[in-house]
Amino acid sequence: MERILVGMNPASASFWAGLHALSLAKRIDARVCFLYVVDPRSEDHVQHTYQDIRSDAKKTVERFVEKARAEGIAVDYYVSEGDYESELIRFIQEKRITMLVLGAPGGHAVAPARFTSFLDRIRHRVDCRIEVVHEKSFTGNKKRKEDGNVAHVSTHRGQ
Repeated sequence: MERILVGMNPASASFWAGLHALSLAKRIDARVCFLYVVDPRSEDHVQHTYQDIRSDAKKTVERFVEKARAEGIAVDYYVSEGDYESELIRFIQEKRITMLVLGAPGGHAVAPARFTSFLDRIRHRVDCRIEVVHEKSFTGNKKRKEDGNVAHVSTHRGQ
């Protein structure tokens, strides 16, 4: 069974990545894990207690989990504290994740070169596919092209 991980942190909590992962899981009968990572060194953490952030993560993911479970999709979610990159890698290795789904940073939250470097570091340390989901705005009567907002980063480690 495929095991899909949706990686999220306060700076990059992507609803699109979650929706894509759940849609894919429904089609291929996969298990989805949401991992929300809070870095204790970040400014977000200073402003909120761990319990507040955990509660926010629960609210963010809860509707995905509820809807997915009602549709028969196996879904779990976790909140972790630490360095985002390290926690993603650790989780992928421990849970034997077969696909990582990440939301592309929107706006000016993260420089494109920095995000690409982040993806490269992860890609070389894990043995799973990586998909990056780009937020797409809907205008007028145009409909979303199937998988038109997904960038397939890799199919195998080191490629």
